[in-house]
Amino acid sequence: MSHNSKGSSRRQFIKGAGLAGAASLLAAQSASAGLRESGFRIGNAKAKNLIFLVVDGMGPGTLGLAHHWSLRNRKQALNWMQLYDREDLSWALQDTASASSPVTDSAAAASAWGSGQRVNNGSINIATDGRALTPLFTHAKNAGKATGLVSTCRITHATPAGFAANVTNRGMEDRIAQQYLEREIDVLLGGGLRHFEQDLHNAEGTSTDLISGFSSKGYQIAQDKTALEVAAGAPKLLGLFADSHIPYAIDRQNDISLNKVPGLAEMFRAALKSLSVANNGFVLQVEGGRVDHAGHVNDPAAILHELLEFDACIPIALDYLEQNPDTLLVVTTDHGTGGCQLNGIGKAYVDSGPALDTINQFRYSFEWLQKRFTGSGIFSPMIFEMATGIQLSEAQAAEIQQAIDQNVRYLSSTMTDILSKELWNTTAVGWTSNNHTSECVDLLAVGPGVQALPRFLDNCQIFRLMVDALGLKV
Repeated sequence: MSHNSKGSSRRQFIKGAGLAGAASLLAAQSASAGLRESGFRIGNAKAKNLIFLVVDGMGPGTLGLAHHWSLRNRKQALNWMQLYDREDLSWALQDTASASSPVTDSAAAASAWGSGQRVNNGSINIATDGRALTPLFTHAKNAGKATGLVSTCRITHATPAGFAANVTNRGMEDRIAQQYLEREIDVLLGGGLRHFEQDLHNAEGTSTDLISGFSSKGYQIAQDKTALEVAAGAPKLLGLFADSHIPYAIDRQNDISLNKVPGLAEMFRAALKSLSVANNGFVLQVEGGRVDHAGHVNDPAAILHELLEFDACIPIALDYLEQNPDTLLVVTTDHGTGGCQLNGIGKAYVDSGPALDTINQFRYSFEWLQKRFTGSGIFSPMIFEMATGIQLSEAQAAEIQQAIDQNVRYLSSTMTDILSKELWNTTAVGWTSNNHTSECVDLLAVGPGVQALPRFLDNCQIFRLMVDALGLKV
């Protein structure tokens, strides 16, 4: 192909992309009508509360891997799988695209849910024409409802922010933290302490740190598991348990230095206890955010334990629904990450099950290893084998040491890349990339306000499901 023909093709592609973006925006703007035309029905009963459980970055392959691990090691199906047996379950397949790409990022995915419009990747509740869109939590606040966010990521990360904030770039996490204070999100539990230690300057020229700003508005502050247990039940609660993201579940299980960090289920229970005091109900998003991170790294043990931790939140939610039948539960994911799959190995694939079981020999994540090796500057084959059960060749050890010496930013991904063949042979888990993927994902709903879902819907249509079920004026 000539240079000119390449340029012509590129111009046609850009033109086509622009038309596709415009079509996507028009589709998003007609979300409500589309739902009704496709058979979506809102029940007569209205939900007082909404619990929105989202596992970030879980493709169907990750769900299948964890499901079969649970069957083999626990002799029972995942709680997610058990939801499909409920007669009152509404279930749909969800298209996860953003306005700018068939492969969404978490900011655009959460904004689609949070505002009812598809936006460009990287932005949070900012329309493609630059307008700020009103997020779900603002509508809930206007109706007198309490609001809460729980995440194993930084609480200022893209998915929680999609229900509450407006920024042109998801990296503006200091600004997101400020908006949480300005908009008085009632419960905030997760990581991201570093974004709350910033100074705020007032008109008089004096400054105060953001955490003090929350405290002055009546928030109880918690920074470890014990403090969270004491503060749970306070109507306003800010819990920050890591400078960045909450450590992986597998690391919290095995590293005693992390035993003061609460897990997702503990934070979820605390949030329910606090939000339940609200007279007019609440809207709560709970994110198992680090499934996505483990997918980016291609870490089979970390992704399994993160999903298992999220799955443990489903019965907590169902127990709450049983005691509070005026609560709507939504369970979903925003996109897949990494193309994670348990693959067939051995004659007639009989070795796949035993290979899956070898994930049990992993004691720590590759992130945990990264922190140890970059902290000391020295790669230790002995520590690596203790953490993973895998013996490295001298050449592989030298390659990892070289990456440490070169201050490679994502050493965890570098290690899984160097060990890709060994990880495949050990666990039978394979990956397509370190990136997000485009597959459609399940949306599950139980509770009042939802009688039926179309079999297939766009992510931006879920906003209408929620606001109609809650009876919010939008």
